[in-house]
Amino acid sequence: MENTNQKFYIGLDSGGTKCDLIIIDKNLKILFSKSYKALHYSVYGAEIISKKLSEYILSSIRSLNNNIANCSGICIGLAGARESQDKSKLRQTFSRELHYKKINIETDTITGLYGAFEGNDGVILISGTGSVLLGKSYGKIYRVGGWGRIIGDYGSGYSIGREALKEVVKEYDLSDMKKKAGLLSVKIREVFKLNKENIVRKVFHENFEIQKVAPLVIECAERKDKASLRIVNDAVEGLLYHIQTFLKIAKRKKPIDLVFIGSIVENNNILSRKLKKEINRNFKKKINIVLKKNSSAYGAALLAQKGYSIKT
Repeated sequence: MENTNQKFYIGLDSGGTKCDLIIIDKNLKILFSKSYKALHYSVYGAEIISKKLSEYILSSIRSLNNNIANCSGICIGLAGARESQDKSKLRQTFSRELHYKKINIETDTITGLYGAFEGNDGVILISGTGSVLLGKSYGKIYRVGGWGRIIGDYGSGYSIGREALKEVVKEYDLSDMKKKAGLLSVKIREVFKLNKENIVRKVFHENFEIQKVAPLVIECAERKDKASLRIVNDAVEGLLYHIQTFLKIAKRKKPIDLVFIGSIVENNNILSRKLKKEINRNFKKKINIVLKKNSSAYGAALLAQKGYSIKT
């Protein structure tokens, strides 16, 4: 940045998989963009999250030969920061770390929605590590899902991975009958080194990242593995539930645009293709699948520029 006194806005989005940071100028031009390791609020808490993400923010500002005194606003979208008391605590800890007060804390779903539609009506269906739908219809915001991996997150990477491991241990139960292992079980053993002897230890004591199994399930489904196809079909049903419920509670009369967000549904694979086919079949005159206008981090930067919080 040639002018070290140039005013700017910062948008940061940290979900379950990655953390993206964007800096824009007053004309909404991107000055800086970088991805970092994701930090989930529900895992690390306010103190650690604020300290680490503040380091990202300050280093990005320094790389532009600028300083935080010239920042006109920051918006941070965080997975897990849903409750008002959490947002309030995070604003305090970030303010302390950055010595800066113009900070807005949102969930990563809000920044995703705002990035996708720039504040206009629309729906985002997120399926990455977790799953959730957020829709804005006639100016009101509706949320479906997002209840977490223990009681919710149907159709998510975590739920797909969990169901895959359930299939694997069922095969372990039959191993004494010398039943031939299925493709999914074989691939999980090859890629993740999971077997009958170590799976309990890996999952319950060594924090094995269950969601990382999901891409393997999708790969096996592409190869017509029956167990994987069942899991993929169940995931599609779970994601369709989000859309069906949104249309019911929003009482939407006009068609509305929908954007896929997250590695499970954004990539071209058997799951995303099945999902699109079912949406077109079941909600043809109600849902239009479109591409997002901007990233979640850019949505956060736009919210920083707007200078207000989104009410949900």
